[in-house]
Amino acid sequence: MKKEESTKFLKLRLAEALIQMMHEQSYESINISAVCERAGVGRTTYYRHFDTKGGKEELLVFKLVSEWKSYEEKHREEKEKDWTKLFLGFVYENRELLRLMYRSGLVTAIMRAFDELSDWKEEKNSAYLRAFFVYGFFGVVYQWIRYDFDETPEQIVRHTAEAVLHAAQERAGQQAGAENGG
Repeated sequence: MKKEESTKFLKLRLAEALIQMMHEQSYESINISAVCERAGVGRTTYYRHFDTKGGKEELLVFKLVSEWKSYEEKHREEKEKDWTKLFLGFVYENRELLRLMYRSGLVTAIMRAFDELSDWKEEKNSAYLRAFFVYGFFGVVYQWIRYDFDETPEQIVRHTAEAVLHAAQERAGQQAGAENGG
């Protein structure tokens, strides 16, 4: 196994152990030693890849990003047709992990994962547009999590499209009113 594959395997193993433990106890009460023991990974190995403060969060972010890459690879053709639907399908399939993270107060970790999921270049010319889409999608998914995933990905796509269309129509109406002196 190559070093990169070995590192990925260890990180995923640690992440799975952490997720199992999050089902059993509060996130705050989980310590790194217990995660390492559950995963069968030495603490030295853990500290080689993560710092002490954000390590647990980094494991969860790594897990989400890794899952997205695998999902995206399996659905290449769908990605070309409708990235939004594909992405929301991924979110829905991983809703249990997202629920766990949300309930553990790890909203910023979810946001960081979304940021890492974006494959847009970090060029200044597109940075604002990239941020608009990344954090806009995060906002939609955040609300979906808050509503406990009570709708399908297709319904979320429809709601979002309707909201954008309504906002555009409202804005056009405001501009027309301003131009007509109203």
